[in-house]
Amino acid sequence: MNQIFKGLITAIITPFKDDKIDFISLRKILEHQIEHNVDGVVLAGSTGEGNSLDIEEYKLLIKNAVEIVKQRIPVIAGCCAISTSSTIRLAQIAAEGRADGLMCTVPPYVKPTQEGLYRHFQAIHDATNLPIILYSAPGRASSDFTNDTILRLSELPRIIALKDGNNDLDRLFRLKAKLPKHFNMMAGNDYLNLVYNSQGGAGCISVASNIVPQLCKKIQDNWKNGNLTDALKIDMQLLTLYKALFVESNPIPVKYAVHYLGLCFNELRLPLTEAQNTTKEQIEQAIKDVMSLKQELRVISKI
Repeated sequence: MNQIFKGLITAIITPFKDDKIDFISLRKILEHQIEHNVDGVVLAGSTGEGNSLDIEEYKLLIKNAVEIVKQRIPVIAGCCAISTSSTIRLAQIAAEGRADGLMCTVPPYVKPTQEGLYRHFQAIHDATNLPIILYSAPGRASSDFTNDTILRLSELPRIIALKDGNNDLDRLFRLKAKLPKHFNMMAGNDYLNLVYNSQGGAGCISVASNIVPQLCKKIQDNWKNGNLTDALKIDMQLLTLYKALFVESNPIPVKYAVHYLGLCFNELRLPLTEAQNTTKEQIEQAIKDVMSLKQELRVISKI
């Protein structure tokens, strides 16, 4: 199976205007990512406020993104719901909309057992023909995969990767030798992306690349090509931005940052609220600092 879960994948925001998906801004955002050679995008994840979308909006988001991208990069659909049946419905909608893959999160709130997790993801796997990346996000789900469950799930032919939002850096080291060779593990946190790669990771699913896709891509390309010093230099220069993007709950800061670049309106859906003024100032300063060290950041005219 073609491995689409590697390199730099951007977990993009979902732009809103007047409480509706803003498809004009969506096109701007996707073209900005493609222009800077990212390896894929994730729609409707936590960064994309996926849980705030109703079924029809989710369907339209996938459909429009696929039509805009026109197979230039993989379009990966986030699938997160409390129940297995609801998650399967999202997965089937994504498949019908011609998404290239699924990113499926541990169900939040319900705290399933490991057997429950296995059966949940097995059911999603069996319901579609799309490749799947598992998403470990214990900070959001209050539950996580054990190593044994990851290994069991990796035996299913279309479960081929893990986005690791767990800060247990030894997990990749413990699992790498036991996993199938086609199974990739990707960092789920920007600030850990090089640490993760150093232990055999295959890249990063990034929030920061909403803002600086070219620099985030250079980190991954430099690492892949053995230019470790250059990769580390860029990564260190982005640490302030990484931190600023999480001073409030994601995606509050990153949506303001994308708005600041002129790519969307600064509109979120409750219970998320607009960034505080101190957060806005921190974001603006972090972006200005990045702009001062790189000429390739092109600020698009503000809406």
